[in-house]
Amino acid sequence: MNIKTITIGILAATLTVGGYLVKEKFSKTQSVYTPRSITNGGVRGNAGYAEYLLMLKADPATGKIDYNMVNQVRNEVMARSKQNNKAALGLNWTQMGPDNVGGRTRAILVDRFVANRVYAGSIAGGLFVSNDGASTWNPINSLEGCMGENLAISCITQTSNGRIFFGTGSEFESPFGTGGSGFVGNGLYEYVPSTGSVLPVLTNPTAVPNNSTSVQLSFVNAIASKGNRLYLATKDGMVWADPDGSGFYPTVFSGWTNPIEVISGIPETTTCKDIDIASDGSMLVCFSGKVYTSLSDGLGTFTSSGHSGSRVSGAIAPSNPNVYYLLRSQGSLKGIEISLDKGNTWNVIVPAGSPCVDPFMQNDCTGAQGGYDDAIAVDPSDWGHILVGGVQLYEWRYASGSNPIGGSWLKAANLFESSMNPYYVHADKHTIVWPTASTIYIGSDGGVAKSSDGATTWQERNLGYNVTTFYDAQCAANGWFLGGAQDNGCQLFSYQSFGEPSPKGTTEISGGDGFDVAFSNQGPGIAYTTSQFGYVARFAGGGGGTFYDPELEALVAAGQPFHTVIENWESNNDVTSVDSINVVFSAPDTLVGGQTYEYTSLSNGSPLFYTPSSTIYVTTGDTIKVQDYIQNRFALATSAGVYLTRDAARLNAINPEWNRITTSAVGAIYCMEFSADGNHLFIGSNNGIRRISGLNLANDSLGLDIRSGSSVLTISLPSTVSGVVTGIASDPNNIDNLIITVGGYTNSSHIYKCTNATGAMTLTQIQGTGATALPKMPVYDAEIDYNNNNKVIIGTEWGVWTTSNAFTGGTTQWTDESCNGMTHVPVFAVEQQHLRSNHSVNSGYVYLGTHGRGFYMSGDLFTAIDENENNITNNSFVSNLSVYPNPLNSAGTIAFDLKESSPTKIKIYNLTGSLVKTIDLGTKAKGNHKIKFDASSLSVGSYLISLESGAERKVAKFIVTR
Repeated sequence: MNIKTITIGILAATLTVGGYLVKEKFSKTQSVYTPRSITNGGVRGNAGYAEYLLMLKADPATGKIDYNMVNQVRNEVMARSKQNNKAALGLNWTQMGPDNVGGRTRAILVDRFVANRVYAGSIAGGLFVSNDGASTWNPINSLEGCMGENLAISCITQTSNGRIFFGTGSEFESPFGTGGSGFVGNGLYEYVPSTGSVLPVLTNPTAVPNNSTSVQLSFVNAIASKGNRLYLATKDGMVWADPDGSGFYPTVFSGWTNPIEVISGIPETTTCKDIDIASDGSMLVCFSGKVYTSLSDGLGTFTSSGHSGSRVSGAIAPSNPNVYYLLRSQGSLKGIEISLDKGNTWNVIVPAGSPCVDPFMQNDCTGAQGGYDDAIAVDPSDWGHILVGGVQLYEWRYASGSNPIGGSWLKAANLFESSMNPYYVHADKHTIVWPTASTIYIGSDGGVAKSSDGATTWQERNLGYNVTTFYDAQCAANGWFLGGAQDNGCQLFSYQSFGEPSPKGTTEISGGDGFDVAFSNQGPGIAYTTSQFGYVARFAGGGGGTFYDPELEALVAAGQPFHTVIENWESNNDVTSVDSINVVFSAPDTLVGGQTYEYTSLSNGSPLFYTPSSTIYVTTGDTIKVQDYIQNRFALATSAGVYLTRDAARLNAINPEWNRITTSAVGAIYCMEFSADGNHLFIGSNNGIRRISGLNLANDSLGLDIRSGSSVLTISLPSTVSGVVTGIASDPNNIDNLIITVGGYTNSSHIYKCTNATGAMTLTQIQGTGATALPKMPVYDAEIDYNNNNKVIIGTEWGVWTTSNAFTGGTTQWTDESCNGMTHVPVFAVEQQHLRSNHSVNSGYVYLGTHGRGFYMSGDLFTAIDENENNITNNSFVSNLSVYPNPLNSAGTIAFDLKESSPTKIKIYNLTGSLVKTIDLGTKAKGNHKIKFDASSLSVGSYLISLESGAERKVAKFIVTR
């Protein structure tokens, strides 16, 4: 195509929107993406998180999670898995990290018999093992695939004969009184290292009475062992059992013994919180508001004493079995106590309300959450030296001879997040394991931390520990992807472009509790992140920050819902755009008909093209109005309604304009989705689903803001469902098709389709029937395949499920798609790259954001790239780095330009993130370079090539064909 740029003879290019001059709104600066931690200063608290999980999983009629329903679904899923039915789409998954972040960990065990072997259990990602003292981790493979039950591991122990047992489910995930934990367990299991097997020991019965909503083994708060006897802290008290002559433990709850009595003949059946056993066999067992002590564990031997606090935890000194400690909380600290005589008498060493020591408080002394994060441990070599963890980590040392008993307190770690900070331990400590005087392990919301010098310094130990809990995942055209994670901010996967320590490592580009995320392909490296309470940041250039207007900034500062919901839409060829650009000529000129001329978009100076149908003769002062067809829309849900900006991707917009497009009457919003043409925004809430239409008709506040009196938008009445709308998928090829997902463990339908989304919005349930029906579990997100709308992928509480007949009109059939490469982990986000192969390196690839096992990716829906689609260097993610010919066969040339002389390497990755080739070029001089390389060892397929030279990292794509 013969293209000319409109520059000669032009006096000025005046940018107009809706007839109003907005030139002063823009600067000429443009940026390139660089990660930098941005936080809103908000605390990372558990209350909002627990309430949000409860909303996703509870029965809306009761506000509680039906544990019986959970058990029924678990049994159905596992029964379906045993049938070995062929999956509808046959997707193969690759785990994509992050393998350097970790996630919530409540259980750590140091093997007593195998040197350097450590186990860690996460609340949703299952069991992991390390054979090098937590330097690297691997998942237990028997928990993978369709037959793997993804266990919410709460506690772990080892018997005297070396057997490994772990409990599942924890009531501590939820604030007391809110309806139960979002991570429901299924009793007690054994891991057998010699075979790699995980065996059920004591689990909930297959059949539970229909009127039961409280299953006994939905959580095991603690586990301990004495000899080969096992002790469990359950909702019905503490119970113990011995193995029989064949090594088997009782498989029904009634076969276990409850030795604690409130009074003679009346067992203690309230929820047990913690169990501790001394080296001499004496015991300390904790309940809400009281503890029991015993010199053994025989019936009638336990003595109780009152100790206030909704959560009470204990610890016994390994070096002195007479020394007991208690950590009591009711959100904030209720007190820390010590006994030197096995619990007969107690001394308070930190009282309630102490301003100097409260491990459950944030740095600003707010947000106490002792019911959630609570840990205490004693130095095995010094009975007067303890660590106490919650949000913070404190250390206490006994002052010898003090009377009353006292000592000195020291904050043992801080919350400044940096892998270079030797004093950092992630917030929310759940367990402290202290096997030797110098070696300490901590399980927290950030995974595993280790000290090798007795709590002087700390190191994160998460390499391979892929248990991050994501709410969302989105992908970019260059193959990068981004997710918002609970308590781990927003994590960017960039193929080590920013120096991540491992091939599947990520960089945290914003902090807090990360929620919805998005990319823009309309500028260099634009990414959007969120954190709790309405905080939104845009990244591009040397960092990032908010882009609110004053009204929205004040609204966010006043407080917003915990879960921040955003949605982004963009098009590089919006034929309906009403934006225009006035080109003013300062001298006569001729625009020849059929000739293409280049001009500049409002969006970051991107090139636009205009081809007059006939020759135009212009004189001085003439103006031509041309369409700006590069458009974006960005929506943010608030308590006052939904706000929308058309300036999110316009980095040159100094003051982005936001307009309110709904009122608060839409309800509590949990998801949003634009139609493919950008004209409609669908909103999912606790009140059903609504549609905002007419977004293509306006480009200013008069037409968009519902308060203007002249808004062109229309808001539909809600289409209701039974439950909270958790996800909406719009057909990329037919704006009338939607898939709607619904949360909750209920007998209602959890998935619907709509074939008239721009009209009356009639919803039809597609749960299915019989053996191919979708189990009645929470469904969190959906994606309609960009080539075949009958193919639908959904994220559920029990992994990924798919259908190949979503819109055929027949009964929808669902199959478990979690068999190959992943497991039955909660999947909160499903995202497919809809850009075609000439505009992205990952066309058709599907990405999952799981709540417990990080990211997964599948390329099985990728559409083969036509060899004519080789104009890759026009893509925005390529920056003076190119490969040719492209596609290539067995050899190619890499062309690039260096800004300065520096050591240079070329790394080639496949699209699963594996490094397949490294070319060390040594030190290259400043300027242009062309390097030939051998590709004969590369298999047919698509590859990413990364240029690393000094501080520069650039990425391009190439294809190998044969």
